[in-house]
Amino acid sequence: MLERQLAMNVQTWNALRQHGVTEQTDLRLDFSYDAPTRAAADKLVKLLKDETDYAVSEPEPTGSSYVVSGTTRETQVSLDILNQWVDWMHAAGRQSDGCEFDGWGAQVPAKV
Repeated sequence: MLERQLAMNVQTWNALRQHGVTEQTDLRLDFSYDAPTRAAADKLVKLLKDETDYAVSEPEPTGSSYVVSGTTRETQVSLDILNQWVDWMHAAGRQSDGCEFDGWGAQVPAKV
């Protein structure tokens, strides 16, 4: 899963660059996780709130699992920074009883 996310970073970063994003552009990164249980989702929410300044939603049930989503504060990124961040986000999910980092996205700011 991590390898797939890192490969997707290259594609997403290239698409953002084609739309005018640079390493000096402030971006908010939206992210989501798939949590196997409510307890795991709650553990992940707590970890993210304790370790980051991200806005994190309450877990939402989706059939037999839960979705945890959120957004970062505006920040400047590069492909290297994105790779480090995805690695950390993936590890945070593993620490939280098997939550899977499902990916991230960003909107190109209007001013780019």
